[in-house]
Amino acid sequence: MLVDYHVHLERAGLSRANAMRFVDRALANGVWEIAFTEHAYNFVECAPMLERPNYVKEHGHGFRLDDYISLIEDMKAEGLSVKLGIEFDYIDETIEDVADFLEEGHPWDLVIGSVHWIGEWGFDIDPTSWNDVDVEWAYSAYFERVCRAARSGVFDVIGHPDVIKVFGARLATGLEGPGEEGPLRGYYDALTAAAASSGTCLEVSSAGLRRPVDEAYPAMTLLKMACERGVGITLASDAHEPEEVASRYDELVSWAREAGYTKLTILDQRTGRQAAMG
Repeated sequence: MLVDYHVHLERAGLSRANAMRFVDRALANGVWEIAFTEHAYNFVECAPMLERPNYVKEHGHGFRLDDYISLIEDMKAEGLSVKLGIEFDYIDETIEDVADFLEEGHPWDLVIGSVHWIGEWGFDIDPTSWNDVDVEWAYSAYFERVCRAARSGVFDVIGHPDVIKVFGARLATGLEGPGEEGPLRGYYDALTAAAASSGTCLEVSSAGLRRPVDEAYPAMTLLKMACERGVGITLASDAHEPEEVASRYDELVSWAREAGYTKLTILDQRTGRQAAMG
């Protein structure tokens, strides 16, 4: 079984025709099910939880939750294998607001939590923003936040768990490898422990294969440590265009299998079950 649990409609809008472009591509690529996981800041009801009004003004789409939910629920009623999801940015100051929002009774199948911001720095937006950045500080700040996201239990899945590497910036010490120690392995240990303690899945994503880092998320050592701790995984492409659905999934599945995984997590109404990975 193959699924793609990270798909966005934002670029062409909330229409059935747009959604079907992604569904058709998934089926053509042998993917059984996809989850639409629109960025929460695209919805007027959720945008304040990002606490970055200028970014929302420039990049948000002003969608309404009811329109989104109705679209996906109607597609489900037609018998299409789609899931209703949403992706929240983890922000320290608003995590309680997110938790309260998720108690409101919307029929989510899965909720992704991702870290894209360190303070006011959207570190995965512009590679030139890394100019003169202390890489050790960036990694430390990122993993502090992603560990808190995983430990919170608010999310079902942590999206692209080591996305801090997106533009190829690497730590000079602690790189993965048998027997090696250092900051990076410490960060991996903390993240996998946090995910295991809360029952939160980690996302195995091919998106990194399309970015300058040219590596799947997460790194092999991190994924192996997650497997050893019994942390569940989902498969994802983080598709924003139909042609990105299930992109380079042969490599992604091989990546997960090399780490020791034979099963993935299928989510329905925020409850997971294990299924054999195709």
